[in-house]
Amino acid sequence: MKFYKPEELKAGMRLAKQIYNKQGVLLYDRGSALTEPIIASIQNFNLLGVLILEPSEPLPPISDEEREFEQLQTAYMFRLRDCLVAISKGKNPADFPALVSAIYDRFGTLDHRASFSQTIRSSEDYNYKHAVCLAILSAMTAHHLNFTPEAAGSLIAAALLADFGYLYVPKPIMEKDEADLSSTDLLSIEQYRTKAFQLLSQQTNPYGLSTDTFVALTEFLKVPRREDPELDISSFHLNTKILMVVDKFDRMTAMSLNYEPVTSIKALRYLQQNKTLYDPSVVHAFSQALQFLPAGQCVVLGSDLQGLVIDENPDDLFQPIVLDFKTNRLLDLSNPKLRAVLEINDLMTSMDRRYICDEETLKQFVPDERLQATTRRIRLRLERAKKREAAKAARAAAARSRQQGQ
Repeated sequence: MKFYKPEELKAGMRLAKQIYNKQGVLLYDRGSALTEPIIASIQNFNLLGVLILEPSEPLPPISDEEREFEQLQTAYMFRLRDCLVAISKGKNPADFPALVSAIYDRFGTLDHRASFSQTIRSSEDYNYKHAVCLAILSAMTAHHLNFTPEAAGSLIAAALLADFGYLYVPKPIMEKDEADLSSTDLLSIEQYRTKAFQLLSQQTNPYGLSTDTFVALTEFLKVPRREDPELDISSFHLNTKILMVVDKFDRMTAMSLNYEPVTSIKALRYLQQNKTLYDPSVVHAFSQALQFLPAGQCVVLGSDLQGLVIDENPDDLFQPIVLDFKTNRLLDLSNPKLRAVLEINDLMTSMDRRYICDEETLKQFVPDERLQATTRRIRLRLERAKKREAAKAARAAAARSRQQGQ
C-alpha cells in the first residue's frame, strides 16, 4: 500500500481506501480500478492524495463499523468546516448544535470497544480532521466516565472548537513537526489561539455554548503546543483533562506527509506513563473505548518475535492470548512469569493502521487440547467481564434517571 498524489495516479491502479463526497456519500469503493475519468474526478475533488494497493496486494478486510466510521469522519469534517467559517465571519453556525448531537448519538453511547482508523491529513484539512477526531474520542471517553447527555454535549462542543485558533496560524508553521517549532512559532500559535477564542465572545455568548464548554476552552488555552512537563493540571476541569488525553493521542497517531505517526499502542503507553500530564482515570476510561488489540491484530513481541492476537483480555488489554509465529505456541500474556520476560512492544500495521487478519481467517485455526482449555478459560473471563459491564451500565442508567428526576 502506497500514498500517491493526484497527479501521480495512473489508470489501472486500485484504491486502498474508499472516497466520499462532502455529504459522506460513497464515490469510489475500495478495490476500484482507476480510469481516466475517475482520476480526473479525484483531481477535481482537491484531495491531498489517495492510498493505492500494490499490484499483487490483496484488499485488507474492513468491518461495517470501520466503513461507517470513515464515512462519518468525512461528513462531520465538512460540516464542522462550514460552522467554523461562519463563526470566523461573525455569523451563527446553525448546524453546530445538530453536529454535536449527531456525534453524541453515534459515539457517546457505544456499548463496545470501537474501531478507530486515521486518514491522511494535510496542512489545509488537519485542524478539521483533528477536531472531529477529538470530538469522537471525547464522546466515547465520556461514556466510560458516566457523563450525562448534557455534560457529554458540552465536552463535544469544546472538542470541536478547541483547535479553532489553529485555522489562523500561517501554513509554514502548521507544516512543521512539533519538535521543530521555534520559540517564535510557539508564541505565534499562542497569540492566534487566544485571538480566535475571543471570537466566541463568552460575555455575550451568541452561540449558546455552555459554561462547561467555555471553562474547558479557557483552560485548554493554557496547554502549550509543545508538551510542558511542569504544567499543573490538578485544578483543571475534567473536560479539559479529557481533551488533553485525546488531543495527544490523536496528534501522535495522525497520518501526515510531514512526520511518521506512532501506533495506537505506543501512544496509549505514553499516556499511561506520563501520569502528571494525563490524568490516569481519564486514560483508563479512554483505554476502554477503543479496540487497541482486537483478535486478528498482528503484534511485535520482541526483537525476533511476532505473533497474532487470538483473544482479547478484558481485564488488561496488554495481556491477550497471542499465537507466536516462530514457535506456533500460544502465549498467555496474563501469566505473571511470562509477562516478566515478554510483552507486546508494538503493532504490525499496514499504512492505514488497519490489521490484516480477518475473522474468517481466524476460524481456520484448529484448536488442540491446550487451546480448547485456554479458550474455555477465556470465555469464562469474558462472561464475567460482560456481567461487570452490564452492572456498570445499569448503575449509570439508574444514576442518570435519578439526576433527571431531581
